[in-house]
Amino acid sequence: MRLHKIFLPLVGALLALALPAAADAAQPGVNIAGAPTPDRISEALATGAKTVRIFAVWKDFEPNRAGEYPSNEFSLANLTKTYDDAIRQINAAGAQPLFVVTEAPTWANGSTDPAVPPANPWDLGNFLKRFAAHNKAVGAVAGYEVWNEPDENEFWHPAPDPIKYTQMLQAAYASIKQGDPSATVIAGPMTGNDYQWLNSLYAAGAAGNFDVVAVHTDTACLDRGPDEFYRENGALARYTFLGYRTVHDTMVAHGDGNKPIWMTELGWSSTGGSLNSCTRGQWAGQKPSGVSEAAQAAYLTKAYACLANDPYLGLADWFTMRDTTDHPVDELNHYGLLRTDGSAKPALGAFKAVAAAGGGSAGPCGDFDAPSIRVVKPTPGQQFVDKLDLSAAATDTGVGLARITFSYDADGDVRNFTDGLANDVPVGLAPWQGSGKLGLGPHTIVVTALDKNGNASTVQIPVVKVSASSLKSTLQPTIKLKTKKVKCTKKRQCAVSGSISRAAAVKALKGAAVPSLGGKVAVEWQFRNKKGKWRKLVGGLKPANKPFTFKAKLKNKGAWRVRVVYQGQAPWKRTTSKYLTFKVK
Repeated sequence: MRLHKIFLPLVGALLALALPAAADAAQPGVNIAGAPTPDRISEALATGAKTVRIFAVWKDFEPNRAGEYPSNEFSLANLTKTYDDAIRQINAAGAQPLFVVTEAPTWANGSTDPAVPPANPWDLGNFLKRFAAHNKAVGAVAGYEVWNEPDENEFWHPAPDPIKYTQMLQAAYASIKQGDPSATVIAGPMTGNDYQWLNSLYAAGAAGNFDVVAVHTDTACLDRGPDEFYRENGALARYTFLGYRTVHDTMVAHGDGNKPIWMTELGWSSTGGSLNSCTRGQWAGQKPSGVSEAAQAAYLTKAYACLANDPYLGLADWFTMRDTTDHPVDELNHYGLLRTDGSAKPALGAFKAVAAAGGGSAGPCGDFDAPSIRVVKPTPGQQFVDKLDLSAAATDTGVGLARITFSYDADGDVRNFTDGLANDVPVGLAPWQGSGKLGLGPHTIVVTALDKNGNASTVQIPVVKVSASSLKSTLQPTIKLKTKKVKCTKKRQCAVSGSISRAAAVKALKGAAVPSLGGKVAVEWQFRNKKGKWRKLVGGLKPANKPFTFKAKLKNKGAWRVRVVYQGQAPWKRTTSKYLTFKVK
């Protein structure tokens, strides 16, 4: 379609032009830098973009006084014409401009710093009223963003202020709607998915003063794909691509779940930077400054497939059209679909494919599947007298296991396991010593497994602690003496070693979970006196659930014998070893 043939016939139709909406997909658009000149607009439209995001710098439209726009003064009138022509050129291609209005003139903020907001927010509001009314007469505009990234001090000086920004937003909303009642007003795009800032805007009274919430995900030194994420207090984090879902959750909590989110900047810088080349943000010196050109293209395709999963994400504008050399921070120079010489990066082809598909189809995005859990011990409803065994395994086929946690009842902590976790390999405590302090009655053992994305699953196992008299002893342990023949030193120091085995019970229960041994194991050192009777002269106690070694210094010369006695604790029966006889010289 040739542009010069359609300008006049479509003037009336452009007034009613609306963004087409592919089912669930985010409308693809692109950012341009600088004034919206015909060549820059043509370059953007050649991508198939449905929106072209353009900065409208307030201080340039009204440099001298309030009410200066629209002006007949030559340079100002020429600026207005540039924007008018851009609207017409973009509309003629079936697309719409998206204006981000920012930077205050000196007369409005009393400063030479344009990042200082106006002292009176209605000064901006009055400009926006006239700007929206004028543009309505020219053609169709996708919307108006009120300032750029007001949640970060790069664009709002001296520091972000949610109350002052809300006052600006209130004035802007009322004014834009007066100029063009059908206009879309967009809450100033947030750096990352800054849901905490959005919460603060709601607290300041911003509700009802915007139609759309905007986010920017082209954050400093982004080197991970759109499907990779981490969590903050359980929520998808601000600086993860998918954190816009937390923004949506915030909107839902404030009754705005039916309003859309627009991602007016997304992108990855194709610096191909070395391991620690990042020079800004909290990860400066600790990560790459960007990605390769191939990765940039792959992440672009993946990002739009991710966005298509969420129908409330209505628009996504790639940042930016062309690389530059303007920024001292090299990372900021390489976000373009084109290189500085105008040659295409792989990302351009990827964007054109997405645009041709109307934003594309939804695709898999992120591992949100929690690990599965297999509890080995305890078994549901298990009764115990003294101590309880804990054993569980988890399996995660996605990003991998990060932690298995045991806890009990409402808020009792037992232990976290993080090192050396492997799929379906049990970890635990045999026994859990703290269970000995639990009171009689019902308790709940809780097993929680987390993967490396913070996805969590939980299993609860009810158990009951009972008194020894109320639980039958049904399991038979075996005493295995490591010592076959007692040997004593010249100082009559003698020893016997061994352990209590549960093997017979395991076999009898055919692989079912077998509790650990509670209670004590005792030793009896017996001496045969002159009357030929055996008398216990030395004893001792040790935990039954561990291998034991009993040592004793036997004073009497003559015949001795020793045996080990497991005293029993339900469900384990009492048992004794055979006697070992020996002589002390």
